[in-house]
Order: sequence, then structure tokens, then C-alpha cells
Amino acid sequence: MLAALAGVAALGAAGTTAANAQLEGVVQHMTCVAPDDAAGIDAMLARASSPLAGEGATFVSESLAAGLDPRALVAIAAHETMLETYGPSQAINNAFGLGPGMAFASERDAVARAARTLAELYLPEARTTLETIASKWAPIGAANDPAGLNRGWTRGVGTYFAALGGDPSLPVVASVQAAATTCDGSAPARPKGPADPEPAPEGPPVVVAWGGAAPARGPAPPDGFVFPLALPVGAPAAYEEPPPGACEADGFRCGVTVSSTAGSHAVASAAGTLRAATAADQEEGIAFWVETAGGDRLGYGPLAGYAPGVADGAVVVAGQPLGTSAGSLRIAWERGGARVDPFPILEATRPPAG
Repeated sequence: MLAALAGVAALGAAGTTAANAQLEGVVQHMTCVAPDDAAGIDAMLARASSPLAGEGATFVSESLAAGLDPRALVAIAAHETMLETYGPSQAINNAFGLGPGMAFASERDAVARAARTLAELYLPEARTTLETIASKWAPIGAANDPAGLNRGWTRGVGTYFAALGGDPSLPVVASVQAAATTCDGSAPARPKGPADPEPAPEGPPVVVAWGGAAPARGPAPPDGFVFPLALPVGAPAAYEEPPPGACEADGFRCGVTVSSTAGSHAVASAAGTLRAATAADQEEGIAFWVETAGGDRLGYGPLAGYAPGVADGAVVVAGQPLGTSAGSLRIAWERGGARVDPFPILEATRPPAG
């Protein structure tokens, strides 16, 4: 399986090697779960071969007692130590990067300390969003982060939190997240008001192929290009153009995030071979690539779940199902080794929702 547990903030150069070595063995199954679904969290941890498996109830009880969404704590462990599948973290039972170098008698003790740390040292300072937590938990320029990996903390943790069903744009406080979208993409039940939008279109997912319309700028898409999400006819897919100069300045900012209903079908945008992301790619939010015979690479952010047979080296055809999106899918594009803005080819294929 493509096991890109992206942006591991606790890993240095040695950790990068360890992460690459685990691409075949560590399976990413960050499926959407309810905040209090201890069994669902446990099942996901077990599928990922995490030493934290069996502590789903601990995540739920300790986090909720602290007023936190348990999925946020799981997301931190995913980003920091690949759910404690990173060897050195296992030696000290520390999945969260607490310390530096703090050792615990058990994973249960570490989960409890992480929840208590956020409750006692972060929430009282109004550090309730991933961004404000990051500035203290993983500050940019910290002495123990010589490679500057802390820059990707908010982005990385947010990716996992979204894959688990949380909303990374909101505070990770349990009461706030409880009012956000559910795992089926719907909002919690409430009376319908006159200003509420109509229900989203329903129907089978449809693969939309590029019809030959010239992109507003930049090169034409790869041969046989299709939109990376298969959605019902009329269903919205929202995305925005990167800022000017983004591709020259920052690989992450050059990508485009396509928002849709959670559970939408991600498909291969072109025929090619699947390749797992490198550690540097992961810092930019890329989990894997589709490499085409013509020299293009189409990058995808982590999916909420992967289709059978999706693995490093697998050959795919355009429109082939790859898995499901958590509702926010990152897309990147490279041609000839240079990053290219994917917005024009996405827009020419399936214009963004207004």
C-alpha cells in the first residue's frame, strides 16, 4: 500500500531513511471515524500496525476529559512518529514527540500525558487551533529541529485530522468539532432555514475527461487527462488558483486543494505508474504520484482510504479508482522535473464551483 504518513516532524535525516523503508510495510488507513468511536480508532491503529493499537478507549477518554477531539491527538501521533511505527519512538513509548526525548512506561501513559499537556499548557493560553498549537508544540527555528521540519507540522497534522473526519480549520476542541461535518459529509441534524442551500446532487460518480479546451495559461495536460475526483453530475468541487509566483517559491503553495463531499472517489488523472512520495514530497502534502510515460507526474495528497491494489509500482489507467477523499484532496503537477501549477488544467477539465 502507498503508506505516505506525511511530514513526520520528529524525524531527522536518519528518520527520513526509516520512513522510506516503511513505505511497503506501514499501511495508511486513516478512515473517517466519529470523535468518540474508540473501536473505530483502534481498528485504524491495528491496520496501520501501530503499537498504539488497543488504546482507542484511552485516546477517547483522556482527550474528552481534556475537552479535546480525540482524533486530533491521533493526528499528532501520525505526524510525529507515523503512529509510533518509527522505531526510536517505540523504545521510549512516545508517539507524540513529547520532550524532547521523554520516555514513558507505556503507550497509555504517553496518551494521557499528551492530552493533559494540551489541557494544562495550551488551552488556557487559547491555543486551540492546530496553527496556534504548532507555534508552541513544534516552533519554527527550534534548536532540536535543524532540518526545519516543524514548518510542516500544521499542514501534516491537519491532513491526518481531516482524513479522520475532523475539520482542521476549526479549533480541535471537542464541542466545536462535534458541530462540524460528520463522516458522511453531512452536518449534524438541525432545522432547515430559508437561507440553507439545496441538498447536494445525488447520483453515480462520473469521470470527467479533458475535452481539449485550451487552459487559460501554461501547458496542456498529459494525454488522456481526467479530473482527479469522480463526482455526481452537478456536485460541487471547489478549488482556487495558487498565488502568483507560488510555483517558483514554494512547492506546497504551487499545489491545489480540491474540496468536495467527504467520501468522494479519487481517480487516476492519467495512465501511468504509482510511486510513493519521498520525505520531501510528504512535507508538501503529497502522499503519492502517478508517473506517466510522457514524463509528467501528478501528485495526490493522502486519501481517507485506498482502493485494492493501490501500491507503489502499480500500473493504472486514466479514471481508475484510487480510493476515497476525506473531503479535501491536494493535487500537484510536475513536468520534466519542474513543478507546474495544476489549476489551469483542472479548470479546463471541470471548472471550480462558484
